[in-house]
Amino acid sequence: MRSAVIEATDRMALSLVWRLGILVSRRLALALLLLLALGGCENTRTTPDAAKPRFAFVVNVPTDRFWDIAYAGCLKAAQEEDVIVEFHAPNESTAQQQKQIVEALLSRGIDGIAISPLNPDSLSLVLDQAAEQCPVICQDSDAVNSKRACYIGTNNVALGRQMGELLKQALPDGGKLALFVGQLDVANARERQQGVLEALDDPKYEVLGTFTDGAQPAEAKRVVTDVLAKHPDLRGIVGLWGYNAPQAVNALQGSVGREVVVVGSDESIETCRAIRAGHEFGSAAQRPYEFGYQSIKMLAKLYRGEPADVPANKTIFVDTYVITRQNVDQVERDINDKLSELEQLRQFGG
Repeated sequence: MRSAVIEATDRMALSLVWRLGILVSRRLALALLLLLALGGCENTRTTPDAAKPRFAFVVNVPTDRFWDIAYAGCLKAAQEEDVIVEFHAPNESTAQQQKQIVEALLSRGIDGIAISPLNPDSLSLVLDQAAEQCPVICQDSDAVNSKRACYIGTNNVALGRQMGELLKQALPDGGKLALFVGQLDVANARERQQGVLEALDDPKYEVLGTFTDGAQPAEAKRVVTDVLAKHPDLRGIVGLWGYNAPQAVNALQGSVGREVVVVGSDESIETCRAIRAGHEFGSAAQRPYEFGYQSIKMLAKLYRGEPADVPANKTIFVDTYVITRQNVDQVERDINDKLSELEQLRQFGG
């Protein structure tokens, strides 16, 4: 399986072999390196980076702006801690692909893993195996039944409440509502759903259900379109994952005369554009930069055996915020600053 890999520094020759997808034993790898040296390779010497700890940041969807921002935080922490960070994204949002990524990382001796697990129950076994070899933490979404050292990310129940409160501001008189998300076997999806339902626990609001698209953004618009067709009196939509609200906005563009309030999560380009245009009321957003930054900082401490200040409940929450038309321009400027930082760190081998 091919995974998206972005590295802060060039790999040595053995890593180049790995990227071609050739699984070799340590003994065979040494032999290959020797052959390269005898064959006149210009530089087969061990680089200074070879001695640095190497950590993997594993995400749950093909990369997007959210994870680019997180990667900027990873590289900033890597620069401060003098470590190397690899970025891994599955081609498809499946737990099986994440499992294969983790197994591949372990087979070549990764020094630490920060992962946003899809379907934590099915991944707990491989995460437990990983934890026996190196520090493992969960970021963005948790696997509480695994042996991960801690969780760093959002209090997703609280984030769901923020989304519910935004919808209540937009629809103070109530109405029929629908929730949309990629899949409900992911911890952050269930927790956000819980928070939204808690905030909307009022007879004025009727939640028709939570509709899934199989974690396929291309399917999200169709799912919303179907619900709109079946419920002409739908008044509000909550998109629990970042792409859900923008796809709901797209679906509504084909429904002339429909007045449906849309609330979402995170800070994608499409979300900010829709909020600025008034097509999306608001978004409850996370701080992915901190996910990356704090995850690599934590892995570095755990790897070195330094005091890590992990709470007794093994949970470290990162603050969230709300995006509306009043602050969307400032939010965009802040995001662009983070992405500019990412490019600078890439260029200078951060």
